[in-house]
Amino acid sequence: MTSARPVGALVDSRGCLTSAGFAALAGAPVGRAPADLAGHVAGCPRCQQRMLVEGAGSHPAQARRRQPRLWLGVAVGLAALLLAVAALVLAARLR
Repeated sequence: MTSARPVGALVDSRGCLTSAGFAALAGAPVGRAPADLAGHVAGCPRCQQRMLVEGAGSHPAQARRRQPRLWLGVAVGLAALLLAVAALVLAARLR
C-alpha cells in the first residue's frame, strides 16, 4: 500500500478499495478510471486478489452464456438434407 488514505465510501481504513471502490473502477470507461483508485490497485496485492475473485462476475456480458438455439441446428440439418437430395436428383438427371 502506498500512503495512508482517508476512510470514505471508496476506501476502507487500510486504504484498500471497498465494494463501492471496485464498482467505481468497473463502471469507469477504459482509460478513465479514477487515478488514485487505479494506482492503489496497481500496487496492492490484496486489492488485486479481490479484483480477480470478485471482478470475475462483474461483467454480465462475459459471465452470461448464450443458450444453444435448437431451431438453428434443426434448420441447418434440414438444409443439408435438402441439398443432398437435390444433388442426388441432379446426378440422376445428368446420367
